[in-house]
Amino acid sequence: MTHLIWADLLEYVEAAKAEIDRKLLERINNRSDRIIIKNALAGGKRLRPVLLLLAYDALGGKDRDVALDVACALELAHSASLIHDDIIDGDIERRGKPALWRQIGVANAIIQGHRIINLAFQTVLDKGVELAKIFLKAWNDASSGVLEEIFSGEPFSKKLYTKIVKEKTASLFAAAAESAAVLARSNEKVIELMKEYGEMVGMAYQLTDDYVEIIRGKRRANLPIFILRQFEEIIKQLYLATKTGNLRALLPRVIFEAKRNDMFLKDIRDYIMRAKEIAYNPAIPDSRYKVMLAEFPRYCVDSMLNELR
Repeated sequence: MTHLIWADLLEYVEAAKAEIDRKLLERINNRSDRIIIKNALAGGKRLRPVLLLLAYDALGGKDRDVALDVACALELAHSASLIHDDIIDGDIERRGKPALWRQIGVANAIIQGHRIINLAFQTVLDKGVELAKIFLKAWNDASSGVLEEIFSGEPFSKKLYTKIVKEKTASLFAAAAESAAVLARSNEKVIELMKEYGEMVGMAYQLTDDYVEIIRGKRRANLPIFILRQFEEIIKQLYLATKTGNLRALLPRVIFEAKRNDMFLKDIRDYIMRAKEIAYNPAIPDSRYKVMLAEFPRYCVDSMLNELR
């Protein structure tokens, strides 16, 4: 039965991604900057908009075209954030090709990111003020997470790391699921449940992303990574090493083992299980989409872990 559910989910995701891509091209086709936007969108996993559509279907939404518009706005906003993130982090590549700022210059990339954000927010505003407020809060949280990451004077700890991940990444996943519930005209209880569900998916995904970057860094530098005994120091060392790409200068030549009780893997499992619990809440109607919703967090995590294979 589990294999059938997984196959059903994979089929749904591929179909949803195709729908999203068609709608995105439709949205940008008449714009003068369409080639740049296509470039920014290319190669994305489309996890956030797929999450929105899946949650919308699970909640019995009827107007799929409206849901598709909002899902595309979410992907546009995410792509814009990546343009700016690459500039802030000094990343020279994005999805296997030069980062946009390397292609058109920093100033042009900043402006282009703002233009894509404007398109995303205009799309959502056209669908209603309530949705616009969800997007505004998510964008504000994501921006706060970036600032916290760069300027926080607080000693680095698990608490601070979790706060940054929650604001910077999980906020957009939460916005996706919450928007789906609003679009499906769900009650307040379901809206809150879906918001938490999206946050749990986002937390699991970002921790997996960081975990993969650590493993990649070890391979790239041919340098094992040591998990220190103090948890706060672990997070600080691994996070700084990941973000700066300077593992050799930051970490000693010692051994890292991805054990069952590893801090990342344990927390990832916990977030997946909480999301699954929410998906099976009786307040969400029974359907094949509900079952897929329960498995979607694992799909997101696997989409990152597959990059190590």
